[in-house]
Amino acid sequence: MQARLPRVLVFSFGAIIILAALSQCAWFNGKPLESELVKPMPIGGYEILSTRIHYPRSIQEQGIEGTVTINALISEGGIVTETRIANKLNPELDRIAANAVQRTLFEPALRNGKPEGVWISIPIIFALSEWRKKSSPFDSFEMIVRPNAAYQLFDIEIHAIMKTEMELSRRFEVLLPINAEKSWVKTGTGQVLNFGSVRDETGEWLIFEVDDTQVAFGFNYRPVIDQGNQEFHYVFTMNHALPAWGLAVIYGEQTVSFEQAPDRIFKQDDGKMRFEYDLESLEAYELRYLEIRLK
Repeated sequence: MQARLPRVLVFSFGAIIILAALSQCAWFNGKPLESELVKPMPIGGYEILSTRIHYPRSIQEQGIEGTVTINALISEGGIVTETRIANKLNPELDRIAANAVQRTLFEPALRNGKPEGVWISIPIIFALSEWRKKSSPFDSFEMIVRPNAAYQLFDIEIHAIMKTEMELSRRFEVLLPINAEKSWVKTGTGQVLNFGSVRDETGEWLIFEVDDTQVAFGFNYRPVIDQGNQEFHYVFTMNHALPAWGLAVIYGEQTVSFEQAPDRIFKQDDGKMRFEYDLESLEAYELRYLEIRLK
């Protein structure tokens, strides 16, 4: 699905006379007048913006479709500093559209060759007939959660191997839990990669690009202490569809309980217990909850 710009209707009536008159105009020849404003564009084009749009399965099943129009203020540096929903469709689709625009970097508007902050209008169309489930770029995907002995820190590791036919590099967006810290990203060879973050209405996103078929990333998580109980509660969300994937929780002598019973439980060679889950594939930006309650 792509974010579409408004269609422009071109009339042919009197075309010969009009063309003759306009042929001397600078803007008709593709040369903007000195005072003309060159509008901002997403870095990488509107196709990049469309990859950040998710059409939730639950919304599709209700038959909801239509257009959400987002007005966005693009700063002189190409950052979206403010968004307003000019045309609403559905609360969840409105939020998805606004968040996608907020996470997009733009080539700033130019006037007389100088950057200028401007408002633009971006219509985003949700059409059932045109939506296609996004295929996963991954051959395998696994998340590992390791709580420490005092339950005061969770170490999260995610390992992925991409399909060899995938075009690289690839941009990844991963929603971090509220109390995440010390994020990191590495290639399969152990090379440390640069990453950034951006915040929207959903939370803080870890953003990075990878040009290797293997990638690993992670962070530490400190749970909120509430009446002596500590929980790891993470809404996992990513901008790429996932294949059927695995989740493992590894710990030593601690006792844990799960909202969902694990598919397998066994002791590793190092004596630590490993709880494994087999999870279904996920569409892009589909949420997956993981809750671990410690006794």
